[in-house]
Amino acid sequence: MMTSLERFNAALAFRPVDRAPADLHNFMMCAAVSGLPFDRFVLDPQAMARTQIQLHEEFRQDVLLVENGTASLAQAMGCRVDFRSDDPPVVTGPAIRSLDELEKLSVSEELLEAPLLKANLETVRILREHFGDRVVIMGRGDQGPFSLASQILGMEEMLMALADDEEEEAIHRLLDICTRAGALCCKAMLDAGAHCTSIGDSTAGPDVISPAMYERFAFPYEKALIDLVHRHGGRIALHICGNATRIIPKMVETGADILELDQKTDLKKAFPLIRNRAVVLGQISPITLMNGNAQEVERETQEMLQTIGGAQASGVILGPGCALGGTTPYANVHAMLQTVQKGEDC
Repeated sequence: MMTSLERFNAALAFRPVDRAPADLHNFMMCAAVSGLPFDRFVLDPQAMARTQIQLHEEFRQDVLLVENGTASLAQAMGCRVDFRSDDPPVVTGPAIRSLDELEKLSVSEELLEAPLLKANLETVRILREHFGDRVVIMGRGDQGPFSLASQILGMEEMLMALADDEEEEAIHRLLDICTRAGALCCKAMLDAGAHCTSIGDSTAGPDVISPAMYERFAFPYEKALIDLVHRHGGRIALHICGNATRIIPKMVETGADILELDQKTDLKKAFPLIRNRAVVLGQISPITLMNGNAQEVERETQEMLQTIGGAQASGVILGPGCALGGTTPYANVHAMLQTVQKGEDC
């Protein structure tokens, strides 16, 4: 039987596996288990690591995805962040009011001292010291360049700027800043002990902007960030929420080692385009996992495995299509994992 790291490395190299490795995007479950209000949990690396260890003892998944929401890098760049007791932190104010204020933004090692980002990095360090190479640790590098730019400028201001040709040069300058900030964060995750890092660039997806806009304003910067991570010797996953079917070819071209696919993406269309070029992570619906029953979860997992060639197919990591809700029943998580852990083609 392979270890989790051996299984993960084999999947990334498209070599045979005893079964597909499994990941849980479960930081909200960790928060629920901790008993702490969210605003305390996300700043407490001891609690974040302790609950990751606790849930790993329950589920024995191969990959631990470490994050505390989608605001850590935005906070470091100067955005206003609201901390909530029952939900993850959320960006509620931009760092700059217009593209004329780009000189206010800077990228340096000081970003890594911002509270949310620092807590994530320390959690990775604790987990790597605890697990060594027994379990794969994926340290989330937070937001991709386009999503971070939308937080820094504000989504409404960003969309208005995209429609103004006179603002294009300034938008590209902002995206370059965000690429450097994201690469700094991803490299720090790897240096802290993560076996792999990842970014989420969901506002760059077709649910928000057109594929043409994605190709023009998001793709080049995702690729640049991913290239920087590869030069650092790291591996990286790219996640875009929603239905990314129409941009799958460009996502593959970014060079990301792993593509985290939302359940809305058409896997039957996407997988042939991705096969042997990147690893697919997903795409069991977190809605089914939270609100369905074990039989429904098992059926959905079997359907995915049938699409990708069975539980022993390489180039695949089984997991939810997006973050699991804090109240996701343990029985449903076990149903998903046990379906692939049987090691049988479905």
